[in-house]
Amino acid sequence: MKIIVASFQCESNSKAKLHPQKHDFEYFKGEDIFKKLVVKEIFVENGFEVVPSIYAVALPSATVERDTYEYYKEQIMDTLRANPDAAGVYIFFHGSMEVEEIGSGELYLLKEIRKVVSKDCLISISLDAHANITDELCDYADIISGFKTVPHIDQKECQQRSANALVYCLKNGVKPYAYMQRVPFLLKNDTLQTAYEPLKGLIEETVALEKAPDVFTANLFLGHCWIDAPNTSASTVVCATSKPRAESIAKDLANKLWATRRDYKFLCEAELPEECVKRAIEGKEKRIFITDSGDNTTAGAEGDTTGILRLFLKEKTRKKTCVAGITDFDIVNDFWNKKEGEEVFLQQFDCVGKIKAHGEILGWTKEIIGRSLTIAFDNVDAVFTEYRSAFIEKGNFDKANVDLLGYEIVVVKLGYLFTELKPYADRELFALSDGASCVELARLNLKKIVRPMFPLDEFDFKA
Repeated sequence: MKIIVASFQCESNSKAKLHPQKHDFEYFKGEDIFKKLVVKEIFVENGFEVVPSIYAVALPSATVERDTYEYYKEQIMDTLRANPDAAGVYIFFHGSMEVEEIGSGELYLLKEIRKVVSKDCLISISLDAHANITDELCDYADIISGFKTVPHIDQKECQQRSANALVYCLKNGVKPYAYMQRVPFLLKNDTLQTAYEPLKGLIEETVALEKAPDVFTANLFLGHCWIDAPNTSASTVVCATSKPRAESIAKDLANKLWATRRDYKFLCEAELPEECVKRAIEGKEKRIFITDSGDNTTAGAEGDTTGILRLFLKEKTRKKTCVAGITDFDIVNDFWNKKEGEEVFLQQFDCVGKIKAHGEILGWTKEIIGRSLTIAFDNVDAVFTEYRSAFIEKGNFDKANVDLLGYEIVVVKLGYLFTELKPYADRELFALSDGASCVELARLNLKKIVRPMFPLDEFDFKA
């Protein structure tokens, strides 16, 4: 029996401006996809023939344009058309890919697949915890498994859970039933971390539920607030051997998740940018990080806003400060041939700076994707990048040729501080800045979401 394997992912942001192009997708084809996916061994060990398709994954960006989507979708469909006798299909999605003219990219692809495979073919998918689940998803996917960690560290385990469930059902002739229950809340993504209550206890409950012989997966999907779409919200999805069992568990989890809706708080000081800058300058800690949350490159934003840099330039701080990862191709390109120590005039800031360092920037998988240029404005160093990049660990600073340990204040374009940076932060400040990844929901002006929606509306709900 054949199992077709693929991955097609891009987390969309309706407020972002940069639509992912074909070259923005990390791409592998055939056996090379297993450089990224971990399910092949599970299928082979259980006697299945594995048919690899493609792996196409892009960083969070604006909505995906139709032609780019079709380019990769059709490659997956070609694999399906060449193997219509496949007993199973496994796809690693994100769950929040919004496609121009289509809507949910995941749902559209699943519908196309169902037109090709046999009625007995089982489809198993893995999804990000921030997936926005469509009402129809469970009509097309038999097994659905989501990450149980935010920040995400269990991608491997999620893939294996989906694969193992698919193997069990195929070998035992079981037709699983998936049930989705929408939970009408949409919270600030950066307050939803699974290592802390109340999510910690809820996630532990899903793990316990999955130990039952008739439950394959039990999932909490927390939603992705930066997509303006009808399916944008939290949800619960349960896959079990029967509809009553899946529905009962999904509704129970939904009610428990709804009951916690007022309990999610920022885990650090969250203030407007002006206040964050003030606190950082006045702070006594050795090193203070500020995250520019409205321009978070890991959430699809461009990383090109300069508001916090301008605040520091205005304050003329004596503290050694680094503002890292401002996307500005023109600055990098125009001044790249200037030598370190040479003065340059930046018209947009109406001030003179000195070239401090030439460096490189890393992509999500730590490959070099471009150049960085650090310009010093007295005690403030600004790291400009020719392309969007996320400074999520010390290695990003090392590649840019700036010494992270030499700064008292560090500004990065993130939401919550990544785990890799926490050892270097004696204090964290979360700037509630405007931008494509603004966490203040009322400022996002969402028009297509289904109302009522907490916290934009006050109402009662019971699944």
